[in-house]
Amino acid sequence: MMNIIKGLLLKDLYVFRNFKGNIIFSIFMFIFLIFIGSLRMDMFTIGSILFLIFFGMNSISSFSYDENADSDKYLLSLPISRKEIVLSKYLFVFLNSFISLLIGIIVSFFITLLVRGNIEDIGTSLRICFIVFTSVSFLMCSNVPCIYKWGVEKGRMQSVIIPALFVFVLGMLGSILLLLFPGLYLNVNLKYLFKISPFICFILNILFYSVSYLISYKIYLKKEI
Repeated sequence: MMNIIKGLLLKDLYVFRNFKGNIIFSIFMFIFLIFIGSLRMDMFTIGSILFLIFFGMNSISSFSYDENADSDKYLLSLPISRKEIVLSKYLFVFLNSFISLLIGIIVSFFITLLVRGNIEDIGTSLRICFIVFTSVSFLMCSNVPCIYKWGVEKGRMQSVIIPALFVFVLGMLGSILLLLFPGLYLNVNLKYLFKISPFICFILNILFYSVSYLISYKIYLKKEI
């Protein structure tokens, strides 16, 4: 199974090889922007997040290439299961996002250190990066089942509406709780929650990817190719 997953991951990576010129140019552009920005302010957090959002979310474009090439028909004609195809997609999305963030952190760290000589409260900055990574994971994990259900074009529209509705409902529930229990906000230790945010983010990422994978697999299992 691992060899099949590895092969499917390489398939998606080879797609991006055709755009390596654009990717290299984008990396140098971000390095230049982080360097210029560091002359005026600490760009460690912003630079790391820019890499995550720009490069990490590009993994979704692999679905477009698969759809245009009808690659699923070819893959299912081989001894490859639907479970392996879906699992490889989620691994690709996660690894692409995580590696993009990691590269962003390393690049921003050295540029900020070179230009400014130090990084202001690196612990806080890293926590913010992990919180943003979890937010991106939520968006990506909302996107993938929509793509499997409705296809790339229509799925992208649904993947905007569904998270927006979820956030709206969550916000409404929070507002209702604060109206019913006005002192609730005062009893919540936000500093402590921020301190343990890496652990919370770790749990949330596992939850997002697990639930999203199960939904996508069930959709893909019933889908006619």
